[in-house]
Amino acid sequence: MSEKSNTQIILRFISGAKINQIDPFALADTTEITFGREAGSSVRFDDPKDDVVSRKHAILRVKNKDPLSFAIEDLNSSNGTFVNGQQVHGETELLPEDTVEFGKGGPKFSFDVQPRPDNMAARTRVMSAVDATATRAVDAKVTRAAATASTESPTSQTEAPAKAAIGKNTVLTMLSDERKKTSEVWKKAVAAIIAFVVVGGGALYWRLQKDSEAQAAKVAAEASASASQQLHPVLQQLGTSAGDIVNKYGNSTVWITFSWRLFDKETGRPIFHKAFTFGDGQQRTTLPAYLKIGGKIYPWFTTEDEEHHNYEVKHVAAGSGFVVNEQGFILTNKHVAAGWMVQTEPERYLGNYGIQNAFIITPLEKKKPLIEVVSLKSLPGEIRRWIPAEDGGVLFNSRTANVLSGSLRGTDMATPSNNASLFGKNEFLEVRFPGSGLSINATNVRESTLADAALIKIDSPQALTPVELATDDSVKVGERMIVLGYPAISTSTLMEQSSSERGQRRSRVEVIPEPTVTEGIVSKLGVETTQSGNTVVRGTLGDAFQLGINTTGGGNSGGPVFNSSGKVVGLFTYGGCILGDACVSYAVPIKHGRYLLNPQRAQ
Repeated sequence: MSEKSNTQIILRFISGAKINQIDPFALADTTEITFGREAGSSVRFDDPKDDVVSRKHAILRVKNKDPLSFAIEDLNSSNGTFVNGQQVHGETELLPEDTVEFGKGGPKFSFDVQPRPDNMAARTRVMSAVDATATRAVDAKVTRAAATASTESPTSQTEAPAKAAIGKNTVLTMLSDERKKTSEVWKKAVAAIIAFVVVGGGALYWRLQKDSEAQAAKVAAEASASASQQLHPVLQQLGTSAGDIVNKYGNSTVWITFSWRLFDKETGRPIFHKAFTFGDGQQRTTLPAYLKIGGKIYPWFTTEDEEHHNYEVKHVAAGSGFVVNEQGFILTNKHVAAGWMVQTEPERYLGNYGIQNAFIITPLEKKKPLIEVVSLKSLPGEIRRWIPAEDGGVLFNSRTANVLSGSLRGTDMATPSNNASLFGKNEFLEVRFPGSGLSINATNVRESTLADAALIKIDSPQALTPVELATDDSVKVGERMIVLGYPAISTSTLMEQSSSERGQRRSRVEVIPEPTVTEGIVSKLGVETTQSGNTVVRGTLGDAFQLGINTTGGGNSGGPVFNSSGKVVGLFTYGGCILGDACVSYAVPIKHGRYLLNPQRAQ
């Protein structure tokens, strides 16, 4: 076996959530190593501590295997890639013992190759010169002085000789010496004065220079503070960019698929809408039927399926949501989590069959009924504003022959459960995270009674990264807003999976969700219903705010709406368009989501 077949690329993490962890990669099986938060990365950073790492942060490539060489490249990450403390741009050569850091203060590892090939050596580093402590030898000389004292005692009474007289020349010499000494003293005094003047002047100059520099620094600081105060409103208005928000919270925005169905509370049986077939010869048409009895129009609802001929009252669709805590709680719209508790137009459930028209049938006693074809959108307002869980419905039998023959009056067609209480159930409610083809079952926790908001829950083995919710409800007209979600109009990423089980090969296509980011402003604020005396003020918009974001739509329902500070201030909800006119979209204030997260009264 060759030496290269045993060679490994060694990554030793020296900081971040993976500290003290070693990731080995066999050189023989490796051409590149990817780093990022995205699922599928060779080295994935999924710990909240490593939030400076981008979804696709960097890539390490084996450039050549003979002789062996490596390079690393930053993939346009948000916080940059650093090799030995220097930020890299484009491909940068990587040598053993080099350190790689993702973002300043982010996770860091040391790169190595084991066993290290002969042609690879650690990078040569320029070291700072360090002066060694000088050792000096001092010769010690010991000088000894011997003093000899001689003491003589007088041995005679001889007188001392007389003192000699001082001559003139001696006196002149002494005067000259004194003058020289005086001159030297004066010279030293003058030199001392000059030295004092020089030192004092230098100190004065240094002090003036320092004062001047301090004054200049003060002026610069004041100018900087003034400029900062002037720029602050502009910077505050610009705030966090859409790119920053999608990088930070894209993984916290989820795709939700759901299907709900309606049931009769008394019998527990599912509800169907009667499919009525009418026509002569080959011109026969089948449409959902509505009965007109006593001047009022009723949907022909029944609990009888007639051999799977009638239409199921159910709805299948997709929406968006966002993680609000680490334990798996997610906020979304009520019409996503519990669609039977909101206004349900006929096309919401009949649209599953591609139906746009209906029959209105007026039963007549002992006569053939009157039958007319109408558009679903032209049905009366009370039918289009129907909320199944609140309004219930009238259930009829499904005997078509009795209607056509006129043998029964319309009121005789009502069943014993004619004023039925209805309820809905989710057939499935599933959550999928960005970059993943796996769906996670969710349960509906609770819904708001005041707005289109609901709280759902998933079980997750890992701690999830939540978005940051605004703690106040300050939203102003003209304020910049950013929306994340999964509008159906956006392009999709599909993954085809093939598997073999018990000798049978199967192929399956899964949607890999990636959030869409849209940006706009608050164009109008809704008015909550208020009452003063006998006067009631209400807005058609209700407790919501209108957005100037028209590039999103169905499927974005329940997605987070961020302000310029990067905090969620609302949940995206319905939008609307008038044919040939502008489209508008709306958001529910986040206060309704906060209420769902705090069911217990604060102490």
